[in-house]
Amino acid sequence: MHIKLTSLIFLFLFYAPIHVFGHGAVQRASELKDSEVRLFVADNMDGSVVVVDFPDGEITHRVSTSPSIMILASNKDNKYIYAMRGRDTDNDLTSILSTGFDMKEQQFRKPHVIRTIKTDTPGGPRDSKMATVGGYDAILTEGEAEVVVIMSDDIDGYSELKTKRYKIAEPDHYHYLEGETYLYIGHLFNGFVQVLDRSTGEEVKRINGCPRLHGMTEDEESGRLIFSCARDVIVVGTLGEEKAKLIARIPYPENTGRGCAAFLKGEGRVQWCYTEGIIPRLYRVDFAQEPYQFTTLSVESSIQQNSSDDGKYLMVLSKQGVLYLYHGRDGNLIKTIQVSEPFLGDWFEDVGKAILPDIESHNGIAYISLTHEGRIAEIDLEQGKIKRYIDIGGFPTRIVLLAKETLVDATN
Repeated sequence: MHIKLTSLIFLFLFYAPIHVFGHGAVQRASELKDSEVRLFVADNMDGSVVVVDFPDGEITHRVSTSPSIMILASNKDNKYIYAMRGRDTDNDLTSILSTGFDMKEQQFRKPHVIRTIKTDTPGGPRDSKMATVGGYDAILTEGEAEVVVIMSDDIDGYSELKTKRYKIAEPDHYHYLEGETYLYIGHLFNGFVQVLDRSTGEEVKRINGCPRLHGMTEDEESGRLIFSCARDVIVVGTLGEEKAKLIARIPYPENTGRGCAAFLKGEGRVQWCYTEGIIPRLYRVDFAQEPYQFTTLSVESSIQQNSSDDGKYLMVLSKQGVLYLYHGRDGNLIKTIQVSEPFLGDWFEDVGKAILPDIESHNGIAYISLTHEGRIAEIDLEQGKIKRYIDIGGFPTRIVLLAKETLVDATN
């Protein structure tokens, strides 16, 4: 009897299906991709971040984040992408994504959401880059009037997120830059620049007389900061004897209507300023020449503008879907490229979510999100022609571009 029972057990074990003993082993497949450029594109149809890798132009991943993305920005060392939602609900969230770049392998993996945090009216990024305080990522919470500094070089889903907080004077819409030792915070509605000591958090001073402050930039060579006001632009020093002092005011050209909303860096120390709304002009200023003064460049009514990463081109996308390429120093027209159908109707962007197209570029190639067509245009700026379209679907808006060569250089 014992022998028969043993035989039956043996036969059962021999012929039993493999799942009786647990899951079988599989061969692990590598997710590494040797891409040259990776785009992160905010799709405001569903709130996802679409990842497109080049040169293949392949959509490699869709990362689900909170709906109504308003801001998409990378941190200082391009390890993380911050997706900040707009203000169309009473629950403001910021999702922190990995970029997927494997520093050891120097290739890309699929990105993912590391964590999502509650933030009260988040802001602070400029030119698709996160604000910083002492080299750490910072979020300006406009509802709570605080600068929240994330005091971690590495962010994961397990560890406590250590923060340091600076109190801002009042809730407002802020335009922020960090100086050598001070933090400079422009207040839109209150019309002043608040200066905080980075080491203590104490207020050093306020620079008044800048009503409707909206838009700012930096002249890196002089360290001077430029804030746009309703009637003119103020220049504030950050170095040496100029620190936290009003250096100059630059009046807008006469009879031009509205002031600056944002700045684009051209060739050399030339910067271009575009006015808010669909207005057919840009302003030019060369910070290598004092006294500073604006000149005007007439353009077609435009829906988006940017400069190329090397400052060689000033790129202006018109409402008619034409990309105008101007010289980044003198503003001379170089060529025009038809990239899309016209942008019909009203394209006024409020604080609910991003709706406008975006333009980014690298090494002579531009990428434009065509929100009304649900696709990305890849454009060879040197040859002045469309290379291809990548169908994203949905409603693609904000773009963050990461180039492998830049990431590799940063790790060496």
